[in-house]
Amino acid sequence: MRNELPENHGLFPEIVNNPLLMPMNAENPSLTEAQFAALTAGSARGQNVLISAPTSTGKTLIGWWAIATSLRRNGRTVYLVSHRALAKQKFEEAQRLFIKSYLNDDQSSIVCATGDSVEDASGRKTSSPLSATVLIATYEKYLGCLSTGGPPRDLRDVTFICDEVQLIGDKTRGKSVELLLTLIKRAGWRQFVGLSAVLSPNDAASIADWLGLTLVRSTFREKPLQINCLSSLNDLSITVAPNLDGDFISTATRHNIDLIPLILNQIAQPESKPVIVFCMKVDETFELSAALARQILSVEEVTRPPGVDISIDLIALLQKRIAYHNAEISEEERLFVETRLAGGLVDVVFSTSTLAAGVNFPLGSAIFASWKRWDPSRRARFPISRAEFQNMAGRVGRMGQTTIKGSVILISENQPDMASAKALMDLRQHDDLGVGINPADFGPLVLQIFAGRLCSTRTEALILLKSTLSAAREYDRNQAGLASWKSALDSQIDRLISAGCLLEAQTSVVVTSLGLSVARSGLKPETAQFFFRGMATYAATLTSLLPDGRGNGSEDDIAFVLIHAALCSPEFNYTGGEPTRVINWRIGNPGLLSNPFARRLQNILFEQPWVANSSAANGANVITSWIAGASREVVEATIPSVRLGTIQALSRDVAWILTGISDIIGSITSSSLADEAKPPLMRGNGPNVIAARQLARTTRRLAARINTGLPSDVLWMLNLELQNGLRRLSRAQILSLRAAGLNRLSALMSGEAATTTQRIQALGGSQRTANAVRNAARVWKIEDLAYCKVRHLKRAASFSIETVIENLYEQRGNAFELAFEAALNMLAIPFQKLDTAGKIAFPDYLVTIDINNSLVFELKTKTSNTDSVSMNDATDVLRASELANLKENFCVTLCSPAVEPSVPSLIENCGRLCVIEVCDFVEAILRVREGTLTRGEFHNWLSTPGAALRDDLPPPH
Repeated sequence: MRNELPENHGLFPEIVNNPLLMPMNAENPSLTEAQFAALTAGSARGQNVLISAPTSTGKTLIGWWAIATSLRRNGRTVYLVSHRALAKQKFEEAQRLFIKSYLNDDQSSIVCATGDSVEDASGRKTSSPLSATVLIATYEKYLGCLSTGGPPRDLRDVTFICDEVQLIGDKTRGKSVELLLTLIKRAGWRQFVGLSAVLSPNDAASIADWLGLTLVRSTFREKPLQINCLSSLNDLSITVAPNLDGDFISTATRHNIDLIPLILNQIAQPESKPVIVFCMKVDETFELSAALARQILSVEEVTRPPGVDISIDLIALLQKRIAYHNAEISEEERLFVETRLAGGLVDVVFSTSTLAAGVNFPLGSAIFASWKRWDPSRRARFPISRAEFQNMAGRVGRMGQTTIKGSVILISENQPDMASAKALMDLRQHDDLGVGINPADFGPLVLQIFAGRLCSTRTEALILLKSTLSAAREYDRNQAGLASWKSALDSQIDRLISAGCLLEAQTSVVVTSLGLSVARSGLKPETAQFFFRGMATYAATLTSLLPDGRGNGSEDDIAFVLIHAALCSPEFNYTGGEPTRVINWRIGNPGLLSNPFARRLQNILFEQPWVANSSAANGANVITSWIAGASREVVEATIPSVRLGTIQALSRDVAWILTGISDIIGSITSSSLADEAKPPLMRGNGPNVIAARQLARTTRRLAARINTGLPSDVLWMLNLELQNGLRRLSRAQILSLRAAGLNRLSALMSGEAATTTQRIQALGGSQRTANAVRNAARVWKIEDLAYCKVRHLKRAASFSIETVIENLYEQRGNAFELAFEAALNMLAIPFQKLDTAGKIAFPDYLVTIDINNSLVFELKTKTSNTDSVSMNDATDVLRASELANLKENFCVTLCSPAVEPSVPSLIENCGRLCVIEVCDFVEAILRVREGTLTRGEFHNWLSTPGAALRDDLPPPH
C-alpha cells in the first residue's frame, strides 16, 4: 500500500477530502499499487489508460475518480459493465457517491440502462438515456442506444469507464463489445479508462495499442492469497502476496477431502469467514447447503422484510447462517442474501458463478466444490477457464475487508486432476484473449452498422469490420484469413435485404423502417417476420379478446398467445443464426403438462401444434399464471422442480422480446409510412393489419406485466414511491392489497376507518406501511408532475419557451386550451377549433401534423392535482367525433393532471383512441422542439391506440 499521492496526481481537492472517494490510513491517503500507478499515468488528468491488475487492487475506485473528475469539469460519463446485476450495484453506488455532491440532487442525471429497463435514480423510466450526465449501462444496451440513434459523430465530451474490457474476446458477447468500442473509437472521447483483471501482458498491450491507451499493468496483489489443491494423499499450494510471486509447494499429507468437513473446518476459523463454496451446477448449491445445515444445530432468528417473498427453505438455512446464490433464486431472494452477506450475517454461501461477476462482497475464503463444467458438445467435463477461476478466486481477501489473508481450496480426486488444477492456480498465467468478431457472427452486427448509418455501402462496411481488433489480430496470425470476410459480409447483407431490413440501390445500401426498428429492438429480423405472420393471421381475433370494461374479454388469453409466440420465436432457436436466448431445461423436462390455456386457444397460437414444443407450452402456462397474480407456491407447483427465479429469468426474456415487437409493430404500421415501405404482411388496411397496430401498446403493457408478475389493474401501484426507506411496494404486498379489494387509487387514498383497517390487514398488520401507502397514493401524481415539470422547464429554457411549458402544467379549463394552442403554435402545427359557438358537444380541436391524417383532440382537466380523468371522460371524444362527422379520424384525449390508472388497459379495446397525460405530452413536444423526435414520429406516437407514455417514445436521434 502507498500512504501518499503521486506528484501531479490530478485529483481535485474535494475528491481527496471525500472519505467516500479517498481511503485513508490515519491522516494519509491509502492507495494500492495499481491506483498509484494509474494516477501517475494521468488517469485523473484526463489521460486514456488501460488498467490491467489483479482482482482486489481497487480498480473500481480508479473509475470513480475519473467520473468525479469529469463531473467537476461539466462532462458526461458512461460506465459500461458486463452484467445486469453489476449495473444495478454500480447504479446504486454512483447515486451514493455523486448525486448530492456533484449533481445537485438531480435524480434524472443518473440513469441505469440494461436489457430489463432504462430508469433514472428516481425509479422513473426514460426514453433518453444518452442525455444522462452519468449513465451506467451494459455493453449491449449501450450499443443499441448509440448505434440506432444515428452515428455518434462526436463523443469528445464523454468519459468512458469500461469495466471487464476483456469481454471483447468473449465467444458469445465479444462481437457486440468490439463493435461498440470500434464505434466509440471512431467518434472519439474525452477520456477512456479500461479495467481488467484477467488480461495477459500481450493481450493487454494489444488492446491498449488498438485503442490508443497508455497501458498501466500491475501484478501486485495487495492482500496475501493462499491457494491449496487437496487430494487424499497430497497438498499442492501456492501463495501470492505483496512483493511475492510464490512457488508451488507439494506436500505428502493425508487429507479427508469430503467437502462438508472441509467447510466446517473453515468456518471454525473466524478469519476464514464468510466462506463461498463455488459449485458448477445449480442443484449442488441446494443439495450441499442442505447437507451442511444438517451438521449445524445452532439457530438464529431471521427477520424477513415486510412483503418480501423468501422461500421457507432459504429462511431455514439463513437461521443457521447458511445461504445459496444462483440463477434460479428470485430477485428478492438474491437481494436478501446479498444484504445479509454484506452485513456479516452469513458464514457460508453456496454459489454458482453468479457471485463472481465483479460484484464485491466481504469473503474470507473460497472452496471449489467442483471446478469442471459439463461441455454438451464434447459430452465430458472440462476445467473452467483461467479467467473464470481468477475472477472467482479473486472474490476473497478483497480491499477494504477485514480478512488479512485470503484462502482458496480446490479438491482433486486423481493425479491428472492435480495437474489441471495446478494450471488454474498459477495466477501469473492468463488465457489468450478470444476472438470477438468472426465471419460467423456478422449477422447481428451488419444490421447495427447500417441502422446506425455508420456505413452506406458494402465496401464501407467491410472497411469498418477490418478496423476492428479481431481483424488486426487475424491479419497478424494469417494475412489470408481476412479473405473470407467479404463473402460472409455479402451473405449477411443479402439475408437482410431478403428480410426487408435493407435496400440496395446502385450506389448505396440503406436501412428500411423495418430494419431500423428491428435494430433498435435487438431482435433477429426473423423474429419480427415470425410475429408478422402470426399477426397477419390472428390479430383481429386477439383484439376481440381485449377487455371492454363490461366484463367481456380476457387479457390473460392474449398474454398466453403472445408469450407462447415469444417462446417459439427464432430468439430461442437457430432460425437466422445462433439462439439469443435459452429456455431453462427444467421448463420442458417433465414433458408436456396439462395446459388449459393452450387447449382452449390452440387455433390462434402463432406456432401449431402446441404439443410439439413442451418447453414453450409449459413456459407460457407458468408465466401466464405468474402475471395473473398467482402466489409463489402456486407458480412453483405448476412445473415440478422449477423455482421462482427461473420463471422470473424466462419472464425477463419474454418481456424483452415483446417490448421489441411492440415497438416494431408500432413503427412499421404508422399511417405516415408509405405502404411500399412496410413489410408485405403489414400493408394495406385489412382487419388484421389494423388489429396488429391496435395491439402494439397492449403488447408493451403486457411486457411490463410479465416483467413484474402483476395483473393489469394493479400494475400502476409499482409507481407509488413510499417514504421512510420503503421505496416501493413488493409484488406480494400489491397482490395482498388487490385481494382485499384495494386496487383503485381512491381506495388507497381513503382515510376512512374501515378502509384503513383493511389496508393495515392487507399489509401484514403494519400501520407504518399502510400509512406510507396511503400517503404515497395521495401525492403520487403530484410528485410525478413536480418532478417532470422541473426538468421540462430546465430544457425549455434553452428555447425561451418556459411560459408555454409552465402553462401546460398549471392551467385548467379554458386556460388549458390556450396553453395547448400556444404549444401547437410553438411547433408550427396547424389546428382548427371545433367546439365553437353552436357546436355543442363537439370535440375541442382538429390537429393536422404535416400531411398525416388529422387528429381529433379533446382536452380534459381536473382542478385538483389529486384528481384524475375517468374512463367516461377519457372516451367522450369518441362520441363527440361522431357528432362532428369525424368518426373515421383517430382521437386523442389529453388529460391534466392525470388519468385514472384503470383507463389505459380499457381503452385499447376502442381501436381509435389514445389517452395522454400532460407530463408525457410535454416530453414529446420538447423532443420535437429539440429536434430529437420527428414530426412523423410524434404523429405516430399520438395515433397509436392505448395510453401514450414518455418511455415509449422512440430513442432520440
